[in-house]
Amino acid sequence: MQCFCWPGISAADSGKFQQTPVYLHEFRFGDGGKAIYYHLEKKPWQHESGSKNLANLIFVISGSDCISMGQFLPQYFSGFEGESGPTQIFILHKRHILPASNGKACGDAYVRADHPSRWQADHMEFMRAQLAALKEAGKKPKRVVIFGISEGAEMAPILARQLSATHLVLLSHAGMNALDVYAALARQHAYMQVAWQQLQTGLQRKPDDPDAGLLHGRSWRYWSEIGRISQTDNLLELDKPILLGLGEADPVIPGKAIAHLQQQFQAAGKTIDIRRFPGAGHSLVSDDKNYLPDFMHQIDNWLLDAK
Repeated sequence: MQCFCWPGISAADSGKFQQTPVYLHEFRFGDGGKAIYYHLEKKPWQHESGSKNLANLIFVISGSDCISMGQFLPQYFSGFEGESGPTQIFILHKRHILPASNGKACGDAYVRADHPSRWQADHMEFMRAQLAALKEAGKKPKRVVIFGISEGAEMAPILARQLSATHLVLLSHAGMNALDVYAALARQHAYMQVAWQQLQTGLQRKPDDPDAGLLHGRSWRYWSEIGRISQTDNLLELDKPILLGLGEADPVIPGKAIAHLQQQFQAAGKTIDIRRFPGAGHSLVSDDKNYLPDFMHQIDNWLLDAK
């Protein structure tokens, strides 16, 4: 077990981060494969030492590319300080991502394993294992939260339903099918039209090796599977609180996508809690402000208030 502490922390902040250690582990799957995962705990100051009460168990489904979240921890969750109760956060990475992976050299093994059906199977095996371990330790979380970030939001509603989670959080996602997003962006931006047509042409014929034929850096299997995910329908099928955070200047969310998503929910007689951040891009950062801590704090309060 290793604790990763962010370098360059000011003296004023050091005490806060020391209370949020980040632990790195390795999870071995039933088929012999393995993946790294990070584990954090958020404990409110009034939490009784030694108590087995657990308010929140949060499973984070991170975004695309072969990048480890270790370099962004624990700051990524700054703002979520456990006001909703003692919290454990787990972040399982995709297979073949290493602690120092920065997206520049992912490798063929990573590409072959990088597709939705693999993600779904791996996350379900991992999450069930963590729940079983907590049960064995006599801990039962009050809330089980699936938190999908960017591309991870594609899988989050499916996992939330399969795991019978209590809450769903999405960050930086349009709430619609990935290929529909691509098509909409291609209509908005002329420079994307050639790449969109190349993808359409590539998908028309299944290659002999669907895991190796690359289309814009991903496998044919990746594009084929992600294109079949009905994101809006998956969200509407959930009977649980849903929170979506996004930047109003996010370049990968089509202009009318969120309005359309709200209309779909209204037509179905359901609600989705959407938090918008002015001028913020895909990482919730604007020219003059980082809104991510604000959103993390809002998640904490939302979990406390959501029914």
